[in-house]
Amino acid sequence: MAATEQSSVPRKNSFNSTPWIDEVLRDLYASRDAYAEEHGNDLERIFADLMRREKASEVHPFREPE
Repeated sequence: MAATEQSSVPRKNSFNSTPWIDEVLRDLYASRDAYAEEHGNDLERIFADLMRREKASEVHPFREPE
């Protein structure tokens, strides 16, 4: 096809398209925002709560080799 000919298929550009919305991500973000709101959006309080939960948990993501 020569450079001056126009294609019968329009070019697609994602710049002006509507973003894809995932229900799972929407729920995840809502849960995250609610959790942060429970702790006043204070990172130190959130971190302390996560550390407390991890310590009380029976499941440990990483254990030192014995």
